[in-house]
Amino acid sequence: MTRFAANVGFLYAELPPSARFRAALEDGFDAVESAWPEDPAAFAGSVIGAGLRVALLNVAAGDLAAGERGHANDPSRVDRWREDFLAALRLAGEVECGALNVLAGNNVPGVTVGTQWATLRANLEWALPLAGRDARRIVVEMLNPHDTPAYLVTDADAARDLVEPLAGAGLRLQLDTYHVARIGLDVPSTFASLAPLVGHVQIADAPGRHEPGTGQIDWHAFFAALAEHRYEGAVGLEYVPAAATRDGLSWLTRDARGWSAEPFIPAPR
Repeated sequence: MTRFAANVGFLYAELPPSARFRAALEDGFDAVESAWPEDPAAFAGSVIGAGLRVALLNVAAGDLAAGERGHANDPSRVDRWREDFLAALRLAGEVECGALNVLAGNNVPGVTVGTQWATLRANLEWALPLAGRDARRIVVEMLNPHDTPAYLVTDADAARDLVEPLAGAGLRLQLDTYHVARIGLDVPSTFASLAPLVGHVQIADAPGRHEPGTGQIDWHAFFAALAEHRYEGAVGLEYVPAAATRDGLSWLTRDARGWSAEPFIPAPR
């Protein structure tokens, strides 16, 4: 099963935000994903108006362009993070989004790493039953230390240590192929090693973070690994198009862009 979703923050950047949903639909996508929108009401209206699914929605994580990566680890902002999570849960209900992505946060100066990890775990333990009640899944994202050196979860061991103890309560990992490759890991085998913990996948080639086929990742092996391990989550297209979005979609045939019961495996290079 392959379920592709166009990330409306990365794809169609040549269009106004409100026009990206219709463009994704016109290009054959049934689903989108997004960081926390600046205007949640407008986001919901665009999604519903286009008749799209939402595969993933980020919990508010601050100014991403300025380098912020959430505050779930900050003991001084627990109340604020929980308010943000409840807002994300409400928006997920409006647009019938099944997964909420939590960014763990950057290192907080003056606070021990142990305290930050404890705060992050406590916030997740608080949030998981609320998500489960609404049939939503929480995923936590692993980033790479080159692009985000202050981020808390920048290697596979740390990701496993965070997710595995809470997997029984429903926590899963978001695995982004670009970040895995930038960490220096083989993407297909890393997915295979973490497959039972993965709840959402995002794809971009590396280096460059452009569409598949522009870098060094073995996409045939990666999608074969998704099929072998019966991955049933969504695959978000979170890459920076090398040119206009539509010019770079040829790697993914139109009939494969919707949500399908058939696995997608590109031809070997």
